[in-house]
Amino acid sequence: MAPRGARSGGAQPSRDSKATSMKSKAGSRGGIQKKRAGATKTDGDGDLDMDSAARRSAKSAGSQPGAGQTKPNTRSSTAKSARGASKVAQNVLKHLTNGANGDISRVTRGKGRGGAGLSYLRVYGLKQSKASSNPDGGISDLLSFLERKASAFTTGRQKRNIMIKKSHLAGDFLFIGASKEDVEELIKLNTFTFAGTPLEIVESTEGLGLPNKATESKETQELRAKLQSILGSRYFQANKLLKLDALSTDPELTQLGMFENRERALKTFKGLMVICDDLFKTAQAKQEAIESISVASNGIDDVTQVENVANTFPQLQNLDMSGNQIATMKAMERWKGKFKELKTLYMAGNPIEGADPNYQNTLLEWFPKLQNINGVELRTAAQIAEREEALKPKPIPQSGPDFRDVNGIGEKFLLEFFGAYDTDRQGLITRLYDEQSQFSLAVDTNSVRDESAPAPLPWASYIKFSRNLIKITHTNARATRLFKGASGIYDLWKSLPLTQHPNIKVDLNKYIMDCHPLPGLVDPSGQNPLGVDGLIITVHGEFDEYDQKSATTGKRSFSRTFVLGPGQPGRGVIRVVSDILSLRAWNPLPNVFDPNAAAAAAAAAPAAPTQDQHQSMITELCRQTGMSPQYSQMCLEQVDWVFEKALVIFNEKKAELPPEAFGAPA
Repeated sequence: MAPRGARSGGAQPSRDSKATSMKSKAGSRGGIQKKRAGATKTDGDGDLDMDSAARRSAKSAGSQPGAGQTKPNTRSSTAKSARGASKVAQNVLKHLTNGANGDISRVTRGKGRGGAGLSYLRVYGLKQSKASSNPDGGISDLLSFLERKASAFTTGRQKRNIMIKKSHLAGDFLFIGASKEDVEELIKLNTFTFAGTPLEIVESTEGLGLPNKATESKETQELRAKLQSILGSRYFQANKLLKLDALSTDPELTQLGMFENRERALKTFKGLMVICDDLFKTAQAKQEAIESISVASNGIDDVTQVENVANTFPQLQNLDMSGNQIATMKAMERWKGKFKELKTLYMAGNPIEGADPNYQNTLLEWFPKLQNINGVELRTAAQIAEREEALKPKPIPQSGPDFRDVNGIGEKFLLEFFGAYDTDRQGLITRLYDEQSQFSLAVDTNSVRDESAPAPLPWASYIKFSRNLIKITHTNARATRLFKGASGIYDLWKSLPLTQHPNIKVDLNKYIMDCHPLPGLVDPSGQNPLGVDGLIITVHGEFDEYDQKSATTGKRSFSRTFVLGPGQPGRGVIRVVSDILSLRAWNPLPNVFDPNAAAAAAAAAPAAPTQDQHQSMITELCRQTGMSPQYSQMCLEQVDWVFEKALVIFNEKKAELPPEAFGAPA
């Protein structure tokens, strides 16, 4: 949004005028100051007159030599009022658009550690005091006043300097933080007069009082109400349309000074979006109330200027961007991947129509549900659904186990292992593991599972030992979760829940097992420097679990990879070199032993388009492009009958097609 407002500025003040102004600023601190003859005035109550320096500065600037005769003021009272409203609106917009950043927040002198151990007070009266016209709104003067006056309460041996460590201005209130002892002195200043205004100082239960509607100033509340009224007049409930086009010509917004320059216009739009968001209690209510938005004819040359539309209304269905200044797709990039439900988009009257002939194809790629651009339907809802289905990942076909055993070693190991793990873990460790064996487990809490299956069992018994390398990234943590040696592995196994695996001989269909020879393992006898042969076995399956600590029972799925090698001299024939256990929520395995399962999986896969579907696609492409059936078929065949790609190719090659390509269908 880039309205062309009048440039602010005017004649630069003279050097003498600047000097005078700087002197007046230097002497504008609140509190009591040494009186200079003829330099400082007081009002009737004896307080400092904060405006006298500014008046003297203006008077001296007007009486300088060479300044010429003073010109009469030709501005109407309406113009003055608009300028005043503009300044108020500018300050209030900071509050509406920036939240906490719109208020003044700072840490005062002292070395406080954040907000730890601080107590907080809320001070009212700064905005109503004469110090509010100072460059920083009088905050530094008020803080110095409070510290100085509160320090005066401490006398004798207890005398100390009171220190305010944090302060934050929110609306009409200044929130301050100090130590508990200092707060006890500061609160005594309640009802003290500062710069002509009595202060109200009370304890704050809001900490530093981050801005909210309760702390908004009267001006902010009034402007919020006006903007809400403007939004209300631009909302058409019957059409669920919010019409925000040509905002710079809106008389009410113009009177408020919202479009004096580009920066103000951007803040105005952000403020409108904030108010829109606040009007609805839930995202669902907002989605149901507003389906269409128009931001036409706002001079927008980059969507960063109205990016908040996508953030505030992510489920928007219809958007009108016509009559703006969008010239390239780069100017639209900040909306890429947003507006997931956008169906209709108007871009007519933007320079991009002539600059980029393929911009519509790009929009179709960026917005997955987009069907209509500039009133022309480019694809149907059915075509979009087909495309989404085609893009979904296909299940990996499962083949039977590839079990290349050597001398029956792998089969014998598996028949023994799972029964012993369930009933005699110590005996299993003694027979198959030694001081060089390694074990680790990994928990996968994000695995795919059947939504109708029972909720996953708790992971508390496993998670503290998990060596999931995606989650555990520090070297030391990885090292401590790799258990080495039979005794260390058994100590861990003792703490894990009890299990019951299916009997392999009876329920073989609940397992998928692979076994392959693995050469090059370390020879435990040390006789063969080139290593010895072993086996690598991978098992996928499930087990029942009973956790004694939580008294919970249920199923888990697992994958377990073993590396088996020759046993050490004097020990068993084989040993477990490595044992890796991966756990996930239960999900049934496909029955790879059923000969009908592969056929069923193949039948479930999406079939290629039939001849009738081909003919329907040819007819539809003829209708949308005006091409003859012959050329439409050629176009579809080039892209393997993917309709969206055919439209893209057509738009790219349209200018190169011969006249006969657009012949009437036979």
